[in-house]
Amino acid sequence: MPGGLLDRIVLGPYRRRRRLTRQLRDLDRWYDAQRHPAARPRRPGRRRGHGRPVLVALGTLAITLPACLFGLRQQGVYVDWSALAGLVGGQPAAAAGGPAGTGYAFLAHQPGSPGTPVTYDSCAPLHVVVNDRLAPTGTDGLLQSAVDEVSTASGLRIVVDGPTDEPPSRARPLRDPARYGSRWSPVLVAWTTPHQVPGLRGKVVGLGGSASVSTPGGRRHYVTGTVSLDTPGLQRVLARSPGRGTLEVRAVMMHELGHVLGLAHVHDRGQIMFARNIGRTAWGAGDRAGLARLGAGPCLG
Repeated sequence: MPGGLLDRIVLGPYRRRRRLTRQLRDLDRWYDAQRHPAARPRRPGRRRGHGRPVLVALGTLAITLPACLFGLRQQGVYVDWSALAGLVGGQPAAAAGGPAGTGYAFLAHQPGSPGTPVTYDSCAPLHVVVNDRLAPTGTDGLLQSAVDEVSTASGLRIVVDGPTDEPPSRARPLRDPARYGSRWSPVLVAWTTPHQVPGLRGKVVGLGGSASVSTPGGRRHYVTGTVSLDTPGLQRVLARSPGRGTLEVRAVMMHELGHVLGLAHVHDRGQIMFARNIGRTAWGAGDRAGLARLGAGPCLG
C-alpha cells in the first residue's frame, strides 16, 4: 500500500502505475481481438489455454485497482461509461404517456445518494469537437444552434472547438494527447453510419452518453462524452420536409447532448427527452428543469 517511507524510496507507486499501464494495454489488445477475430494474428504453435494470462491479468487488475486509487486518480483509470442512450426516429404507433412527475430523469447518481446526479464540472467550459465528414448537406450550423440551446438551459459554458478526424468508438480514451494534448478529450459529435456504430441499427437515429471518473473521496463526475448521429437516417428526416426536417435534426442533437450532460429518457411526450422522435423541436418544462439541475453541479476548481 502507498504511504510509507520505504514505499516511496523503492518507487512503489511508480512501479504500480507502470505495471497497471501494461495490463490495461494488454486488455485493450485482447478486447480488440475479440471484436475483430478475423484480424487476430495466428501465432505458430499456439496452444489451447494460451489465453490464460489474459484471465490472470484481469484478476490482477480487479485486485490491484482498488488498492492504487491515490496513485492513479490523475490518469483517469476509474472510468464508468454511462450506458449510451439512443433516440428512435419516426412517429410511434401509439401514445406512450407516463405518470405525473416524469418530466426529467438522470442517467447516473452519486454513490449512496440517489437524488444527486453525476454532473460535469460547473466551473469549467465543456469543449466539443465534430467529425462532420459524413454530415448531410444542409446541416451546417445545426450543431452550434443545438449547443446554444443546451448551454442556455443548463447554464454551462459549452464551446465548439471545431472539426476533428477522430472516429466514434466505445473504447474511446479519456485523454488523447496526440489529438487534444494533456486535457480531457473533448465531447465528440460524429456523423456516422450503422455499419460503423452498430447501436444505430434499426430505427435509432442518435446515441449519446458520457464517461465519469471517481475522485479520491468517491464522488463521480463526467469528464467527456460522445454523440453518434445516423447520417442515412437523418438524411431521410431532412428529405421528408426540408424546413421542418432541419428543426427535427437539431432536436435530435439537443436530445443526444442532453444524454451527454446526464439526462435519461422520460415517458412524458411533452419533453425532447422522450425516447421517440415525435416531432418536438423545443425543450419542455421537464427538460429545462433537469438541465438546470445538471448545470448546478459542484465546482471542482
